[in-house]
Amino acid sequence: MTTVATGMTAQQVKQLLGKPTHSVDDNEYLALYSSRRRLNFRGWRRRNRSEAWIYADTPQVGLATWIHFAAGRVEKVVVGPLTTDSERGSSDED
Repeated sequence: MTTVATGMTAQQVKQLLGKPTHSVDDNEYLALYSSRRRLNFRGWRRRNRSEAWIYADTPQVGLATWIHFAAGRVEKVVVGPLTTDSERGSSDED
């Protein structure tokens, strides 16, 4: 099975996983998720043009995958419990 890896482009991620459930810029992402104790944010640095895509119920129901991008490339992938309404919401991504 092919997985998302650091350095992949946004287009490569879309080809692999499809359209994200939700996307956020770095400020919104940190406001939503920085208080979670289970998620490890060490090593994820805010940069210009940073964003995160959220895939609800991926890799399984009840989990979400957050894909962090910096300058259009995957910087980090985090999987954790699906708990917020925004993770279940719709995305504006094309």
